[in-house]
Amino acid sequence: MVAKRLPPHDSGDVNITIKSLPDDLGAALRKAAQQSRRSLNGEIIHRSSASMVEDVRPTEFSPVVAESPGALADAWTALASRWKSDLSVEAEIAALYEARSPGRDVELTW
Repeated sequence: MVAKRLPPHDSGDVNITIKSLPDDLGAALRKAAQQSRRSLNGEIIHRSSASMVEDVRPTEFSPVVAESPGALADAWTALASRWKSDLSVEAEIAALYEARSPGRDVELTW
């Protein structure tokens, strides 16, 4: 029996090699692949494809708030009721100003 040679596969697919993948990331990918019943390669392709669809970045910074002002106020109220601090509001704001990294100017008022 003579083995046939298959013609080269020219589907436009790209083959890549990932070097120096951190162990914890590799383990997480393997676990995700197993849970989703995919091969490791299939999981990487699935996640890469999903990130390309979801990764729509604006050309310039423009924060978008999806929640209504009322929903944001409710969320802040819920958070505030769990906030534990011995500082006054003014001292808390001063601590935030002191701890923040340099960046755009913001006004924190109560």
